Amino acid sequence: MKNVFKILGIICVSLAMSCNSEPSLQKYFVDHQGDVDFIAVDVPSSLLDKENIELTQEEQEALESIKKVNFLALPLNKENKVRFDEESSRIAKILNSDKYETLMRFGSNGTNAVLKYQGDDDDIDEVIVFATDQDRGLALIRVLGDNMRPEKMAKLMKSVENGKIDLEAFENIAKTIDID
Repeated sequence: MKNVFKILGIICVSLAMSCNSEPSLQKYFVDHQGDVDFIAVDVPSSLLDKENIELTQEEQEALESIKKVNFLALPLNKENKVRFDEESSRIAKILNSDKYETLMRFGSNGTNAVLKYQGDDDDIDEVIVFATDQDRGLALIRVLGDNMRPEKMAKLMKSVENGKIDLEAFENIAKTIDID
C-alpha cells in the first residue's frame, strides 16, 4: 500500500511540474544570470541617485515606487548574431503572453524598445523594458516595485529616453564587467 502512495505521489508531482511548462520572464533571468555571453546585474533602488535628479512630482513618485531593478544584456558581436536573433525571439515570445500589457513602444535608427507591465491597471507589480539595437545588442530590464502606476511609469520612461535621468550607474556597472 505504501508503494501505491509513493507511485501516486510521484505521478502527481510529475504532472504538476509538466503543467507549467510556459516560459516566464523570471525563469529567463535566472537561466541567464550565469551565462558568460550576458551581462546580468541586480540593482536595489537604494543605488539610484534619487536626490540629485530634478523630476516632476509624478516622475518622483514613480521613481520612489521602484524597489529593485534586474538588468540583463547581450552585447552584439560578430560571433553571436545568430544567438542575438534567437534570444530576441525568445524574449518577445515571453512578453507577448497575455499576462503582460503593452504600455508604450518607441524606436528609431535600428533601435526598438517596448515598455510592458504586469499587474492591475492602477497597481503594477513589474515593469519590463525590452530593447534591441542591430549594432549593440539587446537589453532586458525588469523593474519591481510597490504601487507603481502605468501613467507615471510611462512619464518616467520618457524622462529616461530624453536624458533627464542619467543611467550612469548602469553604464558604470556594465563597464566593470569583463565582457570578453
